[in-house]
Amino acid sequence: MYLPSPWLTFLHWLLLNSLILFAGLLLWQLDILLPMLQQDVTRICALALLVFALASGHCGYRAWWLAREFRNFDAVRLQQPVLASLSRDYLASLGADEAQNSVAAEVLAERAKGNHQLGWFVTGVLVKLGLLGTVIGFILMLGSVSGLENLDTSDIKQLMQQMTEGMGVAMNTTLVGLVCSMLLGLQYLLLDRAADRLVVETIRLGQSRQEV
Repeated sequence: MYLPSPWLTFLHWLLLNSLILFAGLLLWQLDILLPMLQQDVTRICALALLVFALASGHCGYRAWWLAREFRNFDAVRLQQPVLASLSRDYLASLGADEAQNSVAAEVLAERAKGNHQLGWFVTGVLVKLGLLGTVIGFILMLGSVSGLENLDTSDIKQLMQQMTEGMGVAMNTTLVGLVCSMLLGLQYLLLDRAADRLVVETIRLGQSRQEV
């Protein structure tokens, strides 16, 4: 059954990002996020957070765009005039040829999902940024002991500090990359589900009108 509110996907995105923003502000107030960024000498954590923020903004635009298309679908279903709509274009392209209708359905699905594939690529890039930070962190940690031939008591404190910094870079970048990737993947999953629902409802509407 078709969901009554065309803005449901956008409201879900807005709720999710409000919770993410609240969690980020809470981590900042608890003095957890800022030391994590300051300890990361590679700046990979800051880069991952920036990419996540930009991609989340894109998700918000796509959620609003899908909400508008759902609203246009309601207008087309009720046979009201609309200026531009995926549903209207799909219904106008239907004919007696099954192959043509199949191609029209594929075009509809491609236009509904837009550039979500780019978003899934960015989701994977965030994981790889975290793994890159892990490798760099271990390199920094091991590099702190590679140049030491004779270790005395005065060098132990400096050595432990350098090893701790390298391990901190490895763990922090991995954590930020994985968390950002999971949260961004959740947003694009929400968009894909909404786009699939729009495609299914539009195809059903076209089939019902062809039967009539």
